[in-house]
Amino acid sequence: MERVLVVGLGEVGSAVYEVLRDSGRMEVYGYDLDPSKTVHRLEDVPAPLDYLHVAIPFTPRFVDAVKSYAEKLKPRAVFVHSTVAPGTTRLLHGEARLPVAYTPVRGKHPNLKKHLLFWPKWVSAVPEGFTEEAKRHLEAAGFKVKLASSPESLEIAKLWETVYRAVMIASWQELHRVAARYGADIRVVAEFIAEVHEVLGDRPVYFPDYIGGHCLIPNTEILNKAYPSKLFEFVLESNEKRRKEVEDPRVKREIEDTKKLFLKLTRADYYGGNI
Repeated sequence: MERVLVVGLGEVGSAVYEVLRDSGRMEVYGYDLDPSKTVHRLEDVPAPLDYLHVAIPFTPRFVDAVKSYAEKLKPRAVFVHSTVAPGTTRLLHGEARLPVAYTPVRGKHPNLKKHLLFWPKWVSAVPEGFTEEAKRHLEAAGFKVKLASSPESLEIAKLWETVYRAVMIASWQELHRVAARYGADIRVVAEFIAEVHEVLGDRPVYFPDYIGGHCLIPNTEILNKAYPSKLFEFVLESNEKRRKEVEDPRVKREIEDTKKLFLKLTRADYYGGNI
């Protein structure tokens, strides 16, 4: 039976841990630096491991942190579920001198475990020869697996999947400002666009709220640092302006009205009430 450890038991890591554990096909340990989240003490995790699964936040010390866990626990390979900057998987492989598979997570709290099994679990590895073994391991846990040609493709895909949404929301923040400048009703604009979207499916309506949470803006910052862009800078600057603008009751009311239209056009059930 394969012996695995999931490091980082936040929303992502805890869901990955539960899927691996519930498969019943491997010996699964879970560790987090936060004593209130951890399942096992690190010193109680037997080494060597077969696989180390990583779901810790991306920081400038990410590679060093993962390398440190690998040196201590001696896994045969590492699986990275964290959202990371392009090139991180290949860099980690070079530093840790182990096969490293990148397999990004898609889903939304509080239904993240369900969403992990709903979406295909894409994976790519360095060296390329490890990809098939990585696929078999993920399939044994119950994931539907798809292969990618390079980890960089998946690293960028995961970032853009979230940054894309941030770009769209920021564009509606700016549109809201244009409407306010001319005394126009943002709700009429949104309804007009929604009619086109319902026919063509290519003009989604977003509600221009402040972007909070721990994914969209942090991931925009990661991508902007890796590849500085006026587009990403616009998102960050617009969202900071919106932080103050939502204090205006009129702005907040118009956001909520636009949100009602958004909810009619999207899979609101997917978000589990957490939009």
